[in-house]
Amino acid sequence: MSAQPTSFLQDHLSGGVWRADRFFSSVTFKVRHLGLRDYRAGFAEIDATLDVEAGTLVAMVPVKSLDLNNPVIRDRMLSEEFLHAERFPAVRWVVSEFGGDLQSREIVVTGDLTIHGHKHPVQARGRIGLPGAGLLSPENRVGIELSAIVDRRDYGLDWQEELPTGGDTLGYDVTLEAILEFVEQD
Repeated sequence: MSAQPTSFLQDHLSGGVWRADRFFSSVTFKVRHLGLRDYRAGFAEIDATLDVEAGTLVAMVPVKSLDLNNPVIRDRMLSEEFLHAERFPAVRWVVSEFGGDLQSREIVVTGDLTIHGHKHPVQARGRIGLPGAGLLSPENRVGIELSAIVDRRDYGLDWQEELPTGGDTLGYDVTLEAILEFVEQD
């Protein structure tokens, strides 16, 4: 796959700005828990913009929108021990490199991911859909699905507890997944 910063997007989409439809977009993550299984969670809010002419995708999620079904774990995740939501209120990803294959719809993107005050380049792989109007609305839409694995220690999230039988309570590799449905703006 060739990396062509702006021409890949310009070849695939009409120029201009596309904004994520919050009802049809999600950002989730999974991490190994107790060495048994992957624990999955996500964020209830997302703000993402795709600027075709600039060749950028900017996505931001408020950390306090962490969506967990256990309030005790949620409070702990938002505390200073983990995400420290008061000091670091948002996760931000600014993608500035797009590449891929228009026939297969496979894409590779690279951009700076900022979590917990730490910024590192992250490469994600996924797919981009065919642009078109929705069934229930006339707006031009396009879907992008991306996945990347990051080491949470790179972002200052190094909490760990050893299990009584050996091994770690929480894995260090975290899989981030973004499913974004963009609507072309006027």
